[in-house]
Amino acid sequence: MATMEPVGQDRTPELDVIRGFALFGVMLINLYGHPEFAIPERLTEALPTAAIDGPLGLVFDVFWEGKAQALFSMLFGFGFAMFLGRAEAKGVDGMRLYLRRVLILLAIGTVHVAAIFFGDILQIYALAALVLILFRRAPDRTLLIGGVLLSLFAGLVLPIHLAWVEAATGATPPLVQAWEAGIERRWIVFLDNDWPAYTRELIRGAGDEWFLSVFAWSYMATVLGRFLVGFWLYRKGWLIRPGEHAAAFRRWAPRLIGVGLVLSVADVAVGATVELTLAGEIAHEVLHRSGQQVLALGYGAGLVVLMQRSAGRRLLAGLGDVGRMALTNYLTQSVVYLFVFYGFGLGLMRWGGALTCLAIAVPTFALQIVFSRWWLARFRYGPLEWLWRSATYGAWQPFRRAPVVPPTAFA
Repeated sequence: MATMEPVGQDRTPELDVIRGFALFGVMLINLYGHPEFAIPERLTEALPTAAIDGPLGLVFDVFWEGKAQALFSMLFGFGFAMFLGRAEAKGVDGMRLYLRRVLILLAIGTVHVAAIFFGDILQIYALAALVLILFRRAPDRTLLIGGVLLSLFAGLVLPIHLAWVEAATGATPPLVQAWEAGIERRWIVFLDNDWPAYTRELIRGAGDEWFLSVFAWSYMATVLGRFLVGFWLYRKGWLIRPGEHAAAFRRWAPRLIGVGLVLSVADVAVGATVELTLAGEIAHEVLHRSGQQVLALGYGAGLVVLMQRSAGRRLLAGLGDVGRMALTNYLTQSVVYLFVFYGFGLGLMRWGGALTCLAIAVPTFALQIVFSRWWLARFRYGPLEWLWRSATYGAWQPFRRAPVVPPTAFA
């Protein structure tokens, strides 16, 4: 149907590189974050690598925790805005395509969280992308101010809610009790080899501790804020034509990275050394989100700067290949958790400190670079990107690359 034609596939290499960079951070922090939902703290403290895990974990907290996810979220908002913009420019039914694309993503995320990985983000992304529609005609000022406010302050709902419940009942809030009980259950289930029990636990946790709690919805508001910032960045056009704005990127990258690191170091230092009151927790949450947002922007700007030189483009080409297959690589990382970290395979979650997580993340990502480069030399899209694209347009899209025929030499 004419209204369902593809809206174009021009790519900006810088966006793919930033997306690949963010994917490495997402994998590393998803591994490192397992103590928050599946590894009891007493066990990580007793690991033989604990002396290394402590300082290495602080490095992860400063440079990666939340930053990769913030960067990926802004890119996601940017990408959906670009999808709508290109559809409208071509005169096709952009909203219909957009809704179909988002609902397919919601279905993928639902399967992902119910069968593979407790920490799925695709459902939240899809739900936030549906809300993003309400802002498609919003002025730039609304996108920027609303995005910043949600990014920095939406997370305050959770500590305020927990403090209010504790003050009203005089007991540990039920949500905290559910988190603590869930960690103890999952530690056993994740290291077992019982698939039905594993999926039951994924579904139970996704309900009791996630979508049926204030936590998920305050987090979705944070993600929406980052989407709005990404939407605003798309409107400005800086990442559509980064070469035209290279001087501004060179000027802002060191400032954003410097300020972001100062905020992140202060965040980690306060969290590790100070016993906070409720007011202190609120201020600390704002500091935490500020560090994530500013440093994520700094990383993105720094990568754009590196990409303006041929040496930088060669150095970062592997990240770009991974970024072009972001959905495939993200879900593949979850399979790694399943068969490397959990009891269905090597069961390395038993030694799931920072050092073990780094030792898993680096070679896994290196293999993803190799695979992505090999795949994209033969196919136009990653396998799941192709399926997603074909389902969005309701027709199979071109998949294989046309073979390159060398020119015939004449004597």
